[in-house]
Amino acid sequence: MKQYLNMTLMIENNRGIIVKKKIILVLGVIILLLVTFLAGCVKPTEYMVSMRDGVKLATDVYVPNKYTQPHGAILIRTPYNKDGLILLGMNWAKNGWPTVGQDMRGRYASEGIDTVFKNEHTDGPDTLAWIANQTWSNGKIATFGGSALGITQYLTAGANPQSLACQYIQVATPNMYKHAMYPGGEFRKNMIEEWLNGQGSTYILPELWEHENYTIDYWTNVSLEDNWQDVNVPAIHIGGWYDIFTQGSIDGFLGYQHQSGPGARGKSKLIIGPWTHGGAGTTMQGQLTYPRNSVDNFSQPLFWQMVDEYTMNGPTDFDNWPAVTYYVMGDVDDSNASGNEWRYADDWPVAYTEQAWFFQADGTLRTAIPDDAQPLTYTYDPTKPVPTIGGGNLNIPAGPYDQRPVENRSDVLVFSSPVLSTPYEATGPVKARLFVSSDCPDTDFTVKLTDVYPDGRSMLITDGILRMRNRNGTDHWELMDPGTVYQVDVDLWSTSYIWNNGHQIRVDISSSNYPRCLNNPNTADGIYKNTTYTFAHNTLYIDSVRPSCLLLPEIPLNTTSIQKNWSPSFQKNILIEDHLHLKLPERLQNILDHIPILNQISEYHPFMIN
Repeated sequence: MKQYLNMTLMIENNRGIIVKKKIILVLGVIILLLVTFLAGCVKPTEYMVSMRDGVKLATDVYVPNKYTQPHGAILIRTPYNKDGLILLGMNWAKNGWPTVGQDMRGRYASEGIDTVFKNEHTDGPDTLAWIANQTWSNGKIATFGGSALGITQYLTAGANPQSLACQYIQVATPNMYKHAMYPGGEFRKNMIEEWLNGQGSTYILPELWEHENYTIDYWTNVSLEDNWQDVNVPAIHIGGWYDIFTQGSIDGFLGYQHQSGPGARGKSKLIIGPWTHGGAGTTMQGQLTYPRNSVDNFSQPLFWQMVDEYTMNGPTDFDNWPAVTYYVMGDVDDSNASGNEWRYADDWPVAYTEQAWFFQADGTLRTAIPDDAQPLTYTYDPTKPVPTIGGGNLNIPAGPYDQRPVENRSDVLVFSSPVLSTPYEATGPVKARLFVSSDCPDTDFTVKLTDVYPDGRSMLITDGILRMRNRNGTDHWELMDPGTVYQVDVDLWSTSYIWNNGHQIRVDISSSNYPRCLNNPNTADGIYKNTTYTFAHNTLYIDSVRPSCLLLPEIPLNTTSIQKNWSPSFQKNILIEDHLHLKLPERLQNILDHIPILNQISEYHPFMIN
């Protein structure tokens, strides 16, 4: 019987492998047929372009078949295989735009070793200089792409390359340390380890752990914090309220808009929707479905207006677009609720009043300073961390998820406002000011902000974490003295949200969010250097002298502007929700989601020119 079961399992596994291979083969054939069908338009030419250190990067060039004079060009650099850009490249070249796709260092057909963005500040400018010297180029080049393809754009801009004209940067960060690797000082375990594993670049992990404290000499090549003044081009910065780099997109815009050189200052745009990473084309985010207006069908024409203006000196409406376009989220069950609409502003953040919501001994959240009360203590066991449920994730479920499954734990403190009689808006930076102590030399504190619906769902809005040894800076350690009370701020990044009447504002406080972040062993050891762990008895103080609270950017209702006149896009996004016959089976979709080359094809299809 056991042999039969084993044989059955082997057969099923083999069938699964065969089916997966067939799916990939069929998709490959489809892509090849599409390429063949379009091949009469433009064929890519591959070059091995030398960088300043002699390493050659594989570069595909798509040039219009008929061009009479040099033209502005578009560069896309990717770690996910430049072959996935072929349809986009041919489409753009067919419509007159020379397009260049390149495998980043150490990736696919390129030479060298993948240094995980540490060479982008030189490889990007070297590639731009090569393009500028081609006969079909007028020396003005736009860059394009999201996530990893956006990070390389930020780092390229920091070198102030002469031929860079403008950028479209989607869901990325200009500071790899702060927003990707060590938010709040704690290692972002799942995203970093899983992404590097998918890249085949886990060899760099020990080096990253060894440099857990921020230093200019190690992290400067993957951050713009020390050289914003070298950025001299405008950019469109696209982000999502549930994205993995929400604050990175905002900080990127602010750096370009206010701290950059004259070529960039005051010329950038920021767009933030209610999106997870890669979710701008769908209404479903996590466990919530937003209205149809939440889909991004307007950044594409804005991109083309920018490119035409800055690479071809064409007259466009780019400068007339608002500097900031953001989606204020709201109750998705009530069509008459406030929110769930696009608004615009001249800068970020919009004017707000910082309103403190204090944690009370009875578990409520109120704007009144608490009476004297006993502190609240819980036990944090590193071997039983609070599991991650939604939020800004990459490889695990992301977006707004119901937090009730973890709110009944003894190591989670929950504070809820009274039921709201009128809607309440918070738009801007969110943080929690905590007075805390521990009996360990180090521990973490986590804070979640949620919307409690009338049916009891506690839907995540945003969250944050602080590694206590980094409470006064991520460039050094300050271990805790057991029993000493510390005042700290936990950064929950930013949001724009309206709690509907009948809802409640809720805050969850704990000491772990695993596997998104590494579970702190509560010892004095560095990342992954502990050989043991300790139970931490962590205490939150909620009295009149030490009033722990949530600080919300309060906005009076109906005081910000609503953008009503969107320009039409070149190609309207197709909502899968409206065409269920186009929806792929879940298992097939999961397979496709793990094939980067296919992800690139689907992600950028809205930018194809009809």
